[in-house]
Amino acid sequence: MSEPVLMDRFARKVDYLRMSVTDRCDFRCVYCMAEEMTFLPRQQILSLEEILQVAERFVALGTRKIRLTGGEPLVRAGVVGLCEKIAALPGL
Repeated sequence: MSEPVLMDRFARKVDYLRMSVTDRCDFRCVYCMAEEMTFLPRQQILSLEEILQVAERFVALGTRKIRLTGGEPLVRAGVVGLCEKIAALPGL
């Protein structure tokens, strides 16, 4: 039985994932954040455990690279531990 594979609409294998861990940032760069931007309420942001679960499922579908983005990812408490857990996923 073959492994499940994630494909895009052009039938290309997708082997990478980009996830935003926060919309917060300690800078207000004009190319990234408009002055009138409002941050998402905390209840609309995935927990670190939920982000890890998403990563696990995508790795099971053949993802071989995961990029964590933000805002500024390092302003999210616990993100370093999340990186360690994601890096330890078998197959990544």
